[in-house]
Amino acid sequence: MPAAERRFFTQSQGLSQDLVLSGTEHNHLANVLRLRVGDDIIIVCGDEFDYQYKITSITKSQTILSLAKKWRNEYNPKVRLTVYMGVIKHDKLALAVEKLNEIGVSRVVLFKSSRSQDLPIKLDKLQTIANQSCKQCRRSIPLRVSGVISFEELPKDAFFADEKSNTPPRFSGHPSLASAQARLISEGNLIVGPEGGFTDAEREQLRKTATPISLGRRILRSETAAIVGATLMLSKLGEI
Repeated sequence: MPAAERRFFTQSQGLSQDLVLSGTEHNHLANVLRLRVGDDIIIVCGDEFDYQYKITSITKSQTILSLAKKWRNEYNPKVRLTVYMGVIKHDKLALAVEKLNEIGVSRVVLFKSSRSQDLPIKLDKLQTIANQSCKQCRRSIPLRVSGVISFEELPKDAFFADEKSNTPPRFSGHPSLASAQARLISEGNLIVGPEGGFTDAEREQLRKTATPISLGRRILRSETAAIVGATLMLSKLGEI
């Protein structure tokens, strides 16, 4: 990859003419990629732009950059899909967040239901994973990770992955999707349960306000269901 395509993420929005990289990003630039003074890189910071900077100085602890130009990022999602995920182990959540960011999901909201395990939730680390994933997929605005909400706080207008559903194993042909697509042409919600799925009582409660969908004949892990379901919805909404 050309040096100008090397991408780095910072938390400072509204970048100035001169910028200093330190910590992990500086180490990656200087010691892993071994970039040099005069090389061009791209900085993203969570807004709608890509910023091209030229390296003007590299020291042991920091890299000093000078802004060359900026342009509107073309890889950010055009639709807003929020995936509500039941709490599962951190490493599985981390995988899901990384891949959901890559395919174009806008938000991940964690929730607890009857079968959710009582596990520590590392929202800051999950957000960092989403931020870093922007380097791979080239979006400049990462998905946002939030929660933890209760089962009762789940959205009413949504689809939920239901392994007991008899609906087609894709969204095509489902009458509820046609109305949802017309109503939510630029956004949508997908609910995926925790390991072990929903209880029968929770499933019946969801069916009163949300649309059950099947992701096929095979039973998927929670993180796999989130990625597969989001891919299908983003495709139907025109993002993929």
